[in-house]
Amino acid sequence: MVHPDILKETGTTQQRLREVFTCKKSDSKDWRIKEKLTDLVRSRVHEGIYHSCKNHSLYLAVDLAWDSLPINKFSIPLLQYAQGKINIQQCATKLEGIDPELADQYTTYDDEGTIKDINLLRLYEVTVNIIRSYITRRVAAQVSRFSNLYPYLKYDARGTDTPSKVRAEVLSQRVEMMTEQFGFRKKFEQAIRSMFMYGYAIMFPSEPWTRKVQWRKDEDGDIESYVEKEGIHFDLPHPTRTFWDNSEPISAINTDLGPNWIGYWDIVRYSDVRDDAAYWNLDEIAYTNSLHGLVNAYKDFFDYYFDGSVLAFPKKTDWFPFNNDRTSNKGIYAGEDEDKAMFVSTIFMRLNPKAEGLGDYPFDCWLKLVVASDETIIYAEWMPSLPAIYGGINQNDDRMANCSFAHDLMPFQDQLNNIVYSMLHHMKISMFKIMMIDQDALDPDVQEYLQSSLSEDTFYQKPKAVFYSGARAADLGIDTKNILNVVDASQELSQGISMSLNSLFQLLSLVEKLMILSPQELGQAAEREISATEVSEIANTTNAIYSFISQGIDDMRAAAKKMIYEHLVTCSTTEFNVPVKKRFTLASITEAGLEIEDTGDQDENPKGRNIIGLPSNLVHEYLFTGRDGSERTQNLQAAGALTQLFQQIMSVQPIAESLGKERMFDMLNEIFRMSGAGYDLNLEMDEADEAEDLNMQDEQFIAELKQKMPQMEQMLMMIMQQMQGGGQGQGMPQPGMGGPPPAPGIEGGQPMPEEQPAPPAEQPV
Repeated sequence: MVHPDILKETGTTQQRLREVFTCKKSDSKDWRIKEKLTDLVRSRVHEGIYHSCKNHSLYLAVDLAWDSLPINKFSIPLLQYAQGKINIQQCATKLEGIDPELADQYTTYDDEGTIKDINLLRLYEVTVNIIRSYITRRVAAQVSRFSNLYPYLKYDARGTDTPSKVRAEVLSQRVEMMTEQFGFRKKFEQAIRSMFMYGYAIMFPSEPWTRKVQWRKDEDGDIESYVEKEGIHFDLPHPTRTFWDNSEPISAINTDLGPNWIGYWDIVRYSDVRDDAAYWNLDEIAYTNSLHGLVNAYKDFFDYYFDGSVLAFPKKTDWFPFNNDRTSNKGIYAGEDEDKAMFVSTIFMRLNPKAEGLGDYPFDCWLKLVVASDETIIYAEWMPSLPAIYGGINQNDDRMANCSFAHDLMPFQDQLNNIVYSMLHHMKISMFKIMMIDQDALDPDVQEYLQSSLSEDTFYQKPKAVFYSGARAADLGIDTKNILNVVDASQELSQGISMSLNSLFQLLSLVEKLMILSPQELGQAAEREISATEVSEIANTTNAIYSFISQGIDDMRAAAKKMIYEHLVTCSTTEFNVPVKKRFTLASITEAGLEIEDTGDQDENPKGRNIIGLPSNLVHEYLFTGRDGSERTQNLQAAGALTQLFQQIMSVQPIAESLGKERMFDMLNEIFRMSGAGYDLNLEMDEADEAEDLNMQDEQFIAELKQKMPQMEQMLMMIMQQMQGGGQGQGMPQPGMGGPPPAPGIEGGQPMPEEQPAPPAEQPV
């Protein structure tokens, strides 16, 4: 964690960065620093973008497989034509407007180039998209573990004293406000989906601290400014646009021990950069063909992920691929290039400000640089914490690229599509019927009548009369039953359709085994009655797989907790007001350096007021671990154990007498707090109690405690048994801060058997 105030005191400021990166060519020290860093940035940006283009097919294949056939823009004009809303010419015009090269697959023309027919059978093509189905199931299982947690990111203090717990809970509530303001739940849901689709996800802070200020009217009608929202806004770029130092495993970025540089890139219009007042060097943005040439070299990649209307770069006559020679042919963006495309890269580099001549701070810091086109640095600022957070599922750190869950499913999806195509082919053939008519036995007018009847759209709705000459048929030796025969291929092809269906079920069964999926996990009922032991084994296996998958997500959440905390206490100066009501005593809140909100009502109970303070009051040692997820500590068993211990202590009269009321009150308050009840006891010593210790005259107080403790223990045990059964009865604590965890079981909807014990709750540190 790097505090901006300390950087300012050592001259390591953004103003110093601007002086260096906006200086003109000379023999000064700043120019030499700028040259050195510009060369370094150019080399890393070129390496990163080239690596993204070279390995794009790994992720492009997943995105293509994710988009199923029904999401097809050609279907709209075909459906309109099938419904009679547009004519054949209008349909052909719309198809050509979508993609002239693919329109020929749907239309046929005569020799004169006039539209003749529309292939409506393309509407009935069907694909089996198991990638979307299975990934959605796995994503739902993981998202449900976190999305209903309140607070979403819960902080635990390393200290076990009450002031430490006060700070941790206040910090949790402050971050929960940030979660709602910046949509962390939705952003992490997208990150989890990226982990399953591409194997990993990387999120970057868009800036050290995002602060939105608005105006409002106060009680007197005067206009005042207020902070509408402030916190961290995360960017989640596509994996094809991220890059990092490949000499270190990317997962180590969460602990700040991995890559020395990391970043992402995009393509925008020049006007988007030119019109941003925060950027520098806007009149010096240079371009060469070293990056523009990639668009033609990897046309399939850029055409799929970027709008073709944006990919109009300024033209250069030569292409020097990744040429770092400063004398190469260059150009400068001008005013008429406002709609031209431009590469914009955001790169974070670990630097020592004192060693690089950027200030007197002697330790490594993360520097954020925004680079336009090849090398022009248009913005720079110091970051107070991690530059990015990473989450990966079953990734091998020794490999530069790993297959994801979606990659493992792709071969099976291709085979399933082949089987479905074969089955549809058989079904189309089965609908093909031929009517064999003996023209020698029928007069020409009867033949013409039959032909015109078959060409009508209603030939199967109204009965048709066929008249023939029986004497003529007898003279020809023809049985009158065979004058009109129908050739139907459906019976011969029914066996092929049955084989295709069986192949589908067998292949899906193989997929479930290889992907470690059970029918119960997918919400399907068992084909037979299964025993309680089998239900238990399925539940244990499913939970084991989900717990393993959650490790990568927990690592990202732990890194996010660390980043959010460090950005909050270093960048925010706004006083917070959080609703941590009736959970701690006034003495504990004051000892933690916090205050109680002054509402102006002297009769109001101060315990029921909100807690206010500054982010600097929350500086403390916290546990940045993934223990915050589905295994969030609820402390019910710890509360039960503490209740039993307290009961044993109270049974020994000398120990109870020497313990004192204050220690007893602290233990009772902790039992209520750990139980997850919506209301805390908050027993406090009054002035009379503080003046004297517990003595033999308090025997009645001790006797009453002894009498009530077994009832408290029985109540805690009953709550624990109810939650082990998987339900939340009326009056039970709700999920959230200190609430009970969801009961373990089969995600597909089958409950755990009653004899299956729930896993023990994790004990507090």
